[in-house]
Amino acid sequence: MNQEIKNKIANWLLNPDNPIDNKEELPNKLKKEGLENIFNEIELPLVDVLRSMEELGIKINKNEVKKLLTKYNKELKVLEKKIYKEAGEEFNINSPQQLSKILFEKLDIEPRGRATKSGLHSTRAEKLQELKEEHSIINLIIKYRESFKIKSTYLEPLFKLGDRVHTTFLQTSTATGRLSSQNPNLQNIPSVVKKVFIASSGYELVSLDYSQIELRILAGLSNDPKMLKAFKADQDIHRLTASQVFDIPLDKVTSEERNMAKTLNFGIVYGMGAVAFARSSGLSRKEARHFIEEYFSDFKKIKKWQEEVKERARKNGYVENLNGRKRWLPAITSTNKFLSSEAERAAINMPIQSLAADIIKLAMIKVHQQYKNDDVRLLLSIHDELLFEIKSDKVNSVVKKITQIMESVYNFPVHLKVDVSVGKNWADL
Repeated sequence: MNQEIKNKIANWLLNPDNPIDNKEELPNKLKKEGLENIFNEIELPLVDVLRSMEELGIKINKNEVKKLLTKYNKELKVLEKKIYKEAGEEFNINSPQQLSKILFEKLDIEPRGRATKSGLHSTRAEKLQELKEEHSIINLIIKYRESFKIKSTYLEPLFKLGDRVHTTFLQTSTATGRLSSQNPNLQNIPSVVKKVFIASSGYELVSLDYSQIELRILAGLSNDPKMLKAFKADQDIHRLTASQVFDIPLDKVTSEERNMAKTLNFGIVYGMGAVAFARSSGLSRKEARHFIEEYFSDFKKIKKWQEEVKERARKNGYVENLNGRKRWLPAITSTNKFLSSEAERAAINMPIQSLAADIIKLAMIKVHQQYKNDDVRLLLSIHDELLFEIKSDKVNSVVKKITQIMESVYNFPVHLKVDVSVGKNWADL
């Protein structure tokens, strides 16, 4: 590993939002900020793991890509005709300006919010979602955009590549330490496209996914007794949350109530407020606010922990995880309410998401060290999931060992549970 890579990683660790270039001072600064362990035990060993994954790549079924392209091209033509019929004329559906004029001038749909500087109203996805009930053309446009994105962002680029896709993993691109990927980005692949990613001959694709790791970390960091008890008993945490918030027995919780609780459980990790929760759950702002109040009434230690994190961030100017990984948040004391609120949300999320990122990196390193042969191939790291290619006759024995590694790689008060799926293509997992 050359010095340039080491300097880049060190710079990023010292200030992930705005790395500075001061090579001579880097070792001293790492020591001063308590980041030497993360640098030496996580980030540097990870470089070799990522290099191996990038070189190996993941196999794709080019025939399946071609079939999907044909299907989506046909679907887009059908949707185009329907949209033109509703609009009464042909226009460029992918042009925000032309679409805005059709919707809000020709069809006279009542827009949400103010016009932009250009004098036109926004046609962004969230705005169209708010208008779904106003005109039948809106749902057609939403569907068209979804299909067009799958075709242009995923299928067409994949079709131009070889039989194995070699993404580039970005180790120093996020403020929380999470890995990302590019050319192509394989971390946000739609389910319908996952079927084109397949196992090599003689292998199975195996997904090992940390189950609700961020909620488990939240339970451990906040020391909330109800959450800790639920995870210890291996309960359905979303059903429990709904039971608590709605004050009903566990067995009386409906699917809708559980889904609302699930949305809020994961939203709490990101510091979600009433407006965002209302938008994602379909509740009114008043209902969403009440739901959040009830949540914190039942899980008091979580609210207490959040307030303590924000206070420390305001005092220190940064927030850190259990390993000492830091994120500087100067905007948290800003008089601009929007900037300070954004910083507070980042402060709440960082200790959770960054610890989850550290844990999966440690697991990747340990598995890579354990399996040097070709029986086990680590292909992808997707947030809380590791995707492997494992020799078909070795799957059962190897999966048990990797599961054990992943669940025990980090000493934490809440059990880290791993879910396993096996199949011939990624969509089967």
